[in-house]
Amino acid sequence: MNIINYKLDTTNELLTSRIGLITPAHTIQVLDLSKTIDQHFPALGSNCALKASTFINTLVLSQHEGGECLDDVVHIAKDKALRLVTNQQVPTPQAIG
Repeated sequence: MNIINYKLDTTNELLTSRIGLITPAHTIQVLDLSKTIDQHFPALGSNCALKASTFINTLVLSQHEGGECLDDVVHIAKDKALRLVTNQQVPTPQAIG
């Protein structure tokens, strides 16, 4: 049996264990799904409110991750590397509810 020498190193780069969510997030961007969602939902009364697409996209990513309740979106919100790649805001579970 051959033993392979591994050298572990540290990094200051952002890492994520949710790399599988990149594909659905990229598909949402390529299909311009956010624009379509926002066209079919009523306009917001406040310019500070999040758009409907932000809520739906977050729930889609949460479902792909295996989320079973609204509190599971917190995992996406806390993952800085994933948010950097998807370039999306994440609403709180209270805002979604």
